[in-house]
Amino acid sequence: MMRYSRSRSYNVGSRSDRLKPILVIVLVLLAAFLIFKATGVGGINEGNFEVQRNSKLRSEVQAAQNCVNSLSRLGASSTSSMLGRIRQHVHGMEVINDLNVGMYGEVGRLYPQMVFDNVYSIIEEYDAKLTSGQKVSDTLTSLSAAVTELGIMTTTLLDGMEQN
Repeated sequence: MMRYSRSRSYNVGSRSDRLKPILVIVLVLLAAFLIFKATGVGGINEGNFEVQRNSKLRSEVQAAQNCVNSLSRLGASSTSSMLGRIRQHVHGMEVINDLNVGMYGEVGRLYPQMVFDNVYSIIEEYDAKLTSGQKVSDTLTSLSAAVTELGIMTTTLLDGMEQN
């Protein structure tokens, strides 16, 4: 027969000995966080954001203007897809506008919402007239004027930002 001893099978250490590995891990994570924060990893580089934003705004408005200029006054079969592209580029500008508001608050609003709503309503009107076979030249003129106004607003806005 075997006898079992009543001795403890584990070694009881002091509380400070058990906390040392946890403290070391916390200190390493804190040091890594501070290093990453100091070098800008995971943060937003505001200058780079503004350069990228301005570049995208110029690109989107130019693409929208090019699409409007290529629309046919006769109502060709590709007109509906071209209207979709115009809407896509205007929506891209709206998203950038919303991101800017998200970053800087309401003072960061680049364009009033009514500018986008106006372009969307003209596109809807153009598409409805095209579908029903009505004359679209007056709506095309309105769309061209609205997108040109958006382009002028963008140029004025971005030129003003670059001077500051």
